[in-house]
This record gives sequence, C-alpha cells and structure tokens, in this order.
Amino acid sequence: MHLVFSWFADAGAWPEHPGAGNAVMDQAVVGPLRLLDHVETMLGLARPQAAAVKRIAIFQRKLLEAGADRFWSKSFEVDPWSATRELLSWRDELIEAGWKPRVGVTRSRLADLSAAETSGPSLPLGRADRLREVIEALKEKPSLRLSSITLVDDRSLLPVGWRALLDALERCDVRVEQMQQPSAPALDDGRLALLSADTEIVAAEALSAWLAADPENNEGLVFVLGKDTSLLDHALARAGLPRLGLSAQSPHRALLQVLPLAFALAWDPPDPRRLLDLLLLPTGPIPRRHANRLAGVVAAQPGVGGKEWLGAWAGIEEALAGEEGADAKKDAERIARWRAFAEPPRHDPKQGIPRIEAKTIADRVGSWALLRAASDEDGSGPLFHLLAGVAADLSEAIDTLGEERLDRVLIERMIEQAMGDGASDPLAVAEAAPWRAVSHPGAVWGEAKTIVWWHFADPEETSAAERWNKLEQTALEEAGCPLDDPESELELLAAAWERPLRHVREKVLFVRPTFAAGAQASAHPLWHSLKARRKHLEDEISVRAETVLSNSAPSIAGRALARSPLEAVTPPAPRQVWKAPPETVAPREFESASSLSTLLSCPLRWTLAHASHLRRGVRQSVPDVDKLVGIVAHHIAQEVLLPGAPPSPEAVSNFAEKRFEELLPQIAATLLLPGAASELAAARRSLPSALAELAGFLQAEKLTVVGVESRIEEKDAISPGVGVAGWIDLHTATEAGRPVVIDLKWYFTESYMRRELENGTALQLGVYARHVPDGRGGGSKEDVAAGYYMLRQKRFLTTTPLGGGAATVIDGPTPKETWDKVLVSFNAAMQDIRSGDIRAAMEHNWVKPTDFSDPYLLTPPRCGHCDYNGICGAYE
Repeated sequence: MHLVFSWFADAGAWPEHPGAGNAVMDQAVVGPLRLLDHVETMLGLARPQAAAVKRIAIFQRKLLEAGADRFWSKSFEVDPWSATRELLSWRDELIEAGWKPRVGVTRSRLADLSAAETSGPSLPLGRADRLREVIEALKEKPSLRLSSITLVDDRSLLPVGWRALLDALERCDVRVEQMQQPSAPALDDGRLALLSADTEIVAAEALSAWLAADPENNEGLVFVLGKDTSLLDHALARAGLPRLGLSAQSPHRALLQVLPLAFALAWDPPDPRRLLDLLLLPTGPIPRRHANRLAGVVAAQPGVGGKEWLGAWAGIEEALAGEEGADAKKDAERIARWRAFAEPPRHDPKQGIPRIEAKTIADRVGSWALLRAASDEDGSGPLFHLLAGVAADLSEAIDTLGEERLDRVLIERMIEQAMGDGASDPLAVAEAAPWRAVSHPGAVWGEAKTIVWWHFADPEETSAAERWNKLEQTALEEAGCPLDDPESELELLAAAWERPLRHVREKVLFVRPTFAAGAQASAHPLWHSLKARRKHLEDEISVRAETVLSNSAPSIAGRALARSPLEAVTPPAPRQVWKAPPETVAPREFESASSLSTLLSCPLRWTLAHASHLRRGVRQSVPDVDKLVGIVAHHIAQEVLLPGAPPSPEAVSNFAEKRFEELLPQIAATLLLPGAASELAAARRSLPSALAELAGFLQAEKLTVVGVESRIEEKDAISPGVGVAGWIDLHTATEAGRPVVIDLKWYFTESYMRRELENGTALQLGVYARHVPDGRGGGSKEDVAAGYYMLRQKRFLTTTPLGGGAATVIDGPTPKETWDKVLVSFNAAMQDIRSGDIRAAMEHNWVKPTDFSDPYLLTPPRCGHCDYNGICGAYE
C-alpha cells in the first residue's frame, strides 16, 4: 500500500488520490488522523474512541487524587472543569512528544503532572496516547501492508511525535520519501487575480457570474474554501450552477439545543424564556401542535404550574383522547414523557442537581433522539444520531465524574464539551459538479488547472502557545522528550498557504470580502507576504466586484461576464390610505374594547391584526416586567375579592403577600430571574399595600363586589351582526344597586389614563359601562359609573362621581357619551373600510397628529408601540 501524507488532508485533498485515472487500488491521500487509523488497523490496535468529555471527567478525578498544593490548585478551586480541560491538553502535548510519568520531575510542574498521571483511574486513550501506543508497537518491527509514504510537507516541520512515527515506520521497511515542491511562481506572470468586494454577498454574486461565463473551463477547477459556502451556494444556484455544500460545524443547530434546554429547565427559578425556546424548536420532544398550545400559555403568563398551564395539559389530553384509535394508557405515557421535558424537578443552581437526576435528563434526551432517528422523516437522521451520541457521552461523563451533585456551571461546561464543534447543516449538500473542493490550501498537493480561493481572509491559524519555561524544556529534552518549536509550526502553515500558487497551471483567483458575517475580515497572511514581494501587486491583479456588477460588459480574470441592465424599482412610499377590494374587509362577530380602540386610532393596524391575522411571534409576545406585575395583581384580586362585601385591607394585604410568592413561578417567573431584582423588590413592597388600598377604597365608597373578571357578551351591540365581548376586571355596585365598573391598571404613571378620561377616549370604560349587567333592570345605564383604579398610585380615576368622596373625579365625558362616540366612529370607519379605503394614521417624523376632529379617529395612534410600523412606513 502506498500513502501520500499531508498534514492538512484529513478533510479531503487535491488530487483525491495518487496516480492517474479515476480510481486506484491500495493508494490513498491521508492526513494525520487517517494515517494513524491505517497503521492502527494494520497492527490490530483499532478501537472505539473515548469522548473528550469523558476523558476530562476522569482526568479531573486524577487531579483530585493527586492531592492539594499543586500548581493548578487555585485555578481548580475557581473552575475545576475548565482547569482540568486545559491541563489535559498540556498532558496530551507532553505525551505526543514522548513524555512519560516521572520524566523531568526535577521541575515542580512536571512533577505535579506526573503525580496526577499516576493517580486515580486509568485515562482513556486520546490521539496522543494512540500515537505513542503505535510507535511502541512498531518497535517489534511487525510486517505491515504498507510499502511507502510520500510526504507533502517538509518532514522537519512536522510535530515531533509524528516524525517519531515516520522514523518507526522506516525501521519496519516502509519507504518514506519527500515530495519535491514546484518552485514559487513569478508574481508578474498573469496567473494571479484578486476579486475583492465589500460584502460576502456581492463577492458570491460576482464569482458565480464568473463561473457561469465559461462553463467549459470549469472542468478541473479546484476550490479552496476558507469558510462555509451557504451564501455562495445561493448565488451558484441562481446562476444555474451546482452547489458546493460546505457547511461550518456548529453546536447551535436547532436540534442540538434540546440537550442544553432540557437541563436549563431543571434549575430554580424556572426560566420562561428557555421553556419557550424548547417549545418553539422546529423539531422538539413535544409535537408541534401541542407545543404551540403550551407556548401560547407561557407567552401570556410566563411560568409553569399555573391554572392556564394545567388547563393546556388537560386540553392536550382531551385532544389525544379524541384521535382515531386513541389508547388511554399509551396517551398517558406520552403525556408523561412530554411533561418530563417541560417541567422536570427543579434544583438550586449553586447547590446543584443530583447525579442520578442529571443522568436521567441526559438519558431522556438520548432515548428520544434515538427514537426519532429511527423514523428519519425529513433526512435529519444523522443529526438525531449525533444528539443521541452526545447525550450518551454526557451521561457517561456524569457517572465517571463521581460527584453526587453537579452545579449549573459544571453542567453547562460539560454540555459544551460534549457538543464539541457540533454538526454541519444537514440541508447543505454538495451537488455533482465539474470542480472539486478542499477546505485548506495545504490540501492541494498536485497540479490544478485553475484554483479559486473562496474567502481569502485571515484564517486565524497560529502556533500553539508556549506553556513550558526554558528550564522545563531543557529537563524534557535531556530526558528524550523534546518539544515542538512554535516557529516550525508557523513555517508549516506558511508553506501550506503558498501551495496553491505552486501547483496551479493557469490561474489562481483569490476572492476576498471586506466584511463577512457582520465582522470585518482581515487580510490573509499570505497576502501580506505577496505584497511584501511585489509592492504594487494589488493594483496589478485586483478588480472590485461592485464595479464589475455595475458594468454592462465586465471581465474578471480573463472571462467576459454576461450582464443585462435591470430597471430600478422605487419601493412603496408611506401612504395615508391603503386600498383593498371593496367588501373584502369586514368586522368580526364580536369586537372587544381593545380592538375597537385599535380600529378607531389606526384602521390599518386593526385590519392587519384582526382581518389579516398578522401578529408578532409567540417568543416576542412575552409581557414586560410591568405587565407581569399587573397580571399577578389581577390574579390576586380575582382570588381575594369574592362576591359580597369586600374584605378588610389587612386581610387583603396578608393574602396578597403570601399569594404573590406562590404565583410568581406559575405565571410571572420572569420576575425571579437575574435582571429583574429591583422590579421584584418594588412589587413585593407595593403590590400588597396597593390591593389593601383597593379594598379600603371599596369600603369607603360602600361598594359591594358583584364579580371579578366578569364576562360580557352582547350580540348586535354595535351594529347588526357586530357585537361586543370582553372581561370586566372588577364589577361592583353601590348600596342603591348602581353598577360601578373598575378597571385595574398597574402603570408607572397615571397621566395617560387621565388624558383618556379628559378627552373622552377611554373606550374601555365606555364599552364596559354600556354592557355591564345592571341588577336594577331596564334603564339606559346612563348613570353607570366607571373608572381606572391605578394600583401603583392607589387612586380611582373617573368622570362619574361616587357618593363616598374617595374617588378622583376628572372633568370629561361620561362613559355613556364615550360609547355614543364609539358607535358613530365605528360606523364611519367601517363605511370607508368596506369601500376599500383603509386609513393609516401615521406619526410623521415621530410627531403625533393632534387633530382628531375627523369622523372616526378617536384616539391618537401609538406608532412607536405598533408591530406594523415597518409595513405602513410610519418610520422610514
């Protein structure tokens, strides 16, 4: 067997194999890992490889058993996992160089590592151990099915351990030859071209046009891919060319997030954001239709265990029972599995999670991933298998670590290590093409007609940092364990970067974007080297992609590009009136107070929200902190203010203090998270007293509670076929039976509500006052009182005086007058909408309209708080 060995060929090389023709026997191009695999197989030493996370877990035990007062002890106390990971890399570097325990023990750090190496359980073999095991086995001079190795890289620049492997193979009669590299090219012979662009998108557009300009000459072309090709693939597809399909590996693939999210939900307090992340994953452990139901509850009431949350699970159970062929026992098991993901037992993040519980979570994720991998409905099987493997590695590492409890930081470190580099995009697939691609310039070891170096920018490849001082290096060298010279590693990289220039026959096209992925891309070190050799090289060989794409007959690197002019299109301008086909948009069967307020401030916003059903995503609908406190206040009021005489302020305060803490994790867990501490402290102080003041107000005005969160619904209340529906926060009555509607508000300031009452735009109060049940029977409800109780300010704002004198009376229209205006305005607005004219009441340049004397704009638009201001053009 003959091998070509290049340090950069593990991910593929060009040429793909030695020799001529399309295929060969007993020949291959290999990098270090594949070379090691070949020799291990020949020696019968091949075995499954231990996961890095398990090796770190075991090495951490070895460091602990080595005792205290070691050079790593202080770092280990702060972050044991990170310290262990770093020290393991030190240990592996020494092992690869030939170090053995008790070598160099005259130096304290080497003595400490030697103590760790000989303490505790055996460490699973890493690459360095495998390399040394092979070198040791070759001392017996076994017969190998390997006749020769051709070295692409300079042998003297290879790491010392790999030079030792080559020496050992030579002693086993394997011929090792050094490949002679072609001479460096002249920089003025016309073979170099540089395509530069401001952005990666423009670079991809220009390059795809260049490839499409001469398809026949793409045969034999080799790509050197400096980064993933997702943007380039889109441009290639638009030009009718095959995709390259190189996707960077990432631990942030959506499916892989199931594992960290499953653990994130096991900490106290519960984090609604992480729960939403789990529920909204494109592919998650809870089926999409059921996850959406739960996500809607969490978005409205961020927490776990509340009434709505339990109701959602009841709804899921009912939906399963209604399916054809439903099996109650199997359905119960499915729900139990889903609930285990969504609401696992929670633990203090500092005290940590018990080892058994941590293993259970990892095993749960692994089992689910294996089941899904078996179905492989959408081609994601490999990704599911990867997730199952990561979960299994993590479970084994948790067991190996030997800790009874694992804190959150440690768990997150272990998950990060188990994930490693993650996975590539399963949708990125290379298509049959006339070209070939390599991921590193050093993988080009033979002649190529044309080379395109995509993303010719700084790859941030450097030599390893020097960890050992001169005395330690001397001690190691004297013991036969010389360490690598960092300069040699840099020389190895420099030679690899220049290899495409040495092997190209006709043209090297460098493609260099100035910005990629939102960050500035620095020039490649090779470019600095080339410019140092020829001062005006950039002026001689470069062309700007932006200039090329704007010309009618451009050329790049000897190819004429076909370009045709495009007519510039002016984007839609902001407009006051949007058009729709007549009789297309109609009111709903029931409108609420909030939808009426939207309609009568901006009909376009109402149309988009209620007729087009265009709404913000669930993840963006989570209430802010102020709204959360208001939600909790409403819940407590609903529970404590039962029909009848109001309880005493003291009773309300005591109840609110206790119930507030109970409700937080159920419906307002966001308040328990870091960052909301000041708001939480303020709510703890003020909410019980605010509700107590509310009870005092009810007593002072001699009001009786009729209902809390009372439902109103009346057909044809606005016009034929259009009714009103909603919920009244607090329905009370005077001693004489006069209804009093109280709407609870938890706002930072009361000025906005005062303006509503003064201007007659308190639509909510007008709707509720007109349709509140009146126990007196009959009547026009003209004397129904309504107002806002401002919980923070502990004031009741109203335009209708009460008898007790505890209310703050605002000079403004009555609820009856407001409702009359609503009816007139609604009919005027719907007349225009039905005819196809939909108004957009925009704020121009952040200036609110001040004149609302037109037929139906009752309330000022709130463009700054509108989800649709990017559509209508309010803010350009």
